Amino acid sequence: MKGLWHKILIALCCLPGIANAQDLDYARSVVKELCSPDMYGRGYVKDGQKKAAGFIKEELKASKLSAFNGDYFQTFAFQVNSFPYKVQIVVDNQSLIPGEHFIVSPGCPPVNGTYEMIWIDSACIDNAACYQKLEKRFLRNTFLVLNDVKDKQVLYPERLKNILTNQLKAKGLIHATEKKLTWSVATEWDPFVQIYVLNGFLKPYQTSIKLTIEPDLKGHNTQNVIAFQEGSKYKDSFVVFTAHYDHLGMMGEAVFPGANDNASGVAMLLDLVKYYAKNKPEFSVAFIFFSAEEAGLFGSYYYTEHPLFPLKKISLLLNLDLMGTGDKGMTVVNATLFPEEFRNLQMTNLAGDYLPTVNSRGTAKNSDHYYFTENGVKAFFFYLMGDYHFYHDVDDKAEALPFSRYNETFRLITQFVKEYQTGH
Repeated sequence: MKGLWHKILIALCCLPGIANAQDLDYARSVVKELCSPDMYGRGYVKDGQKKAAGFIKEELKASKLSAFNGDYFQTFAFQVNSFPYKVQIVVDNQSLIPGEHFIVSPGCPPVNGTYEMIWIDSACIDNAACYQKLEKRFLRNTFLVLNDVKDKQVLYPERLKNILTNQLKAKGLIHATEKKLTWSVATEWDPFVQIYVLNGFLKPYQTSIKLTIEPDLKGHNTQNVIAFQEGSKYKDSFVVFTAHYDHLGMMGEAVFPGANDNASGVAMLLDLVKYYAKNKPEFSVAFIFFSAEEAGLFGSYYYTEHPLFPLKKISLLLNLDLMGTGDKGMTVVNATLFPEEFRNLQMTNLAGDYLPTVNSRGTAKNSDHYYFTENGVKAFFFYLMGDYHFYHDVDDKAEALPFSRYNETFRLITQFVKEYQTGH
């Protein structure tokens, strides 16, 4: 009997009305738009995040969803360090390319001038004479260059710690690294300049570097974008779908498009908007597109402190991020917190043969579900896994995103929500 029901469920999932519920072409078009040059990486340079919010708002209006406050926007402000001006490095009259050859720390303070470079390796750190010579030097007009020096490579890690925390009072540190250059967002300036340069773009014989880094630390106004579809029967019971639409923005001329993180999640949410607009559920459905996730979950924190409807009315919240792959399955944060619901999700996945695996993960403060969980809301964070290695870098582009299991993930989510509401 179990085998028969399994076959019936698979057959039902293949019916035209269900198979065409999701719209991969639409999702790709959303990602392309959100990653376009006009969005400036959806950060705080040239109002990139504001342009993205405007695009999402128009899509919600097109699907005729309602706004809690009549405007779809929930505005708030916070301080952030952005880089709308020059971010330049010149060595031997050769300019390095920001984002590709180097990045600055997200909290990098301003610096402008030509400075001496002093190269430091583990041998110098472990040599008493060499290290003492460094301690005695006036280093305020110099940058110390560390060539992938790690704790395990040195006999005196306390000396390395002194260098990494800039106890020697240099102008700043340059980390020559083999690791992929990934960036982030900061809300205040660091105590000193730090730069990360890919190995090969600085040479030990080079002894001077010209830097022009002009950050802008100030308050920014931003907005969550929120809409809902009222249920036909249970108007006061909400399933909430969330995703953050912001990304890292720009670092000088470098743009961080953020296709997988998280234009992909926004695309799936907007696809779900279209789905529920055409297939009105008995329960109410809300959609929240958060800003300022990358800066520290500020958008979701603000919302939980200023909810547009009582949090106790949320029956289930699903937060979607990194929806561009799936060939290696899905991971569910908070699975251990809500084991019964997680088991039901796994059974739904098994019955429909959607994804290779649905993995359990515990609680984590790694996306916008977190503050809802802290306020007693039953919330899961879904993210997909696969062979896609672009994250917080300039290569996370729309054209690179495979969307390998988009259709299957969409069907899994809608089927799980349907079964959840039937049981509640």
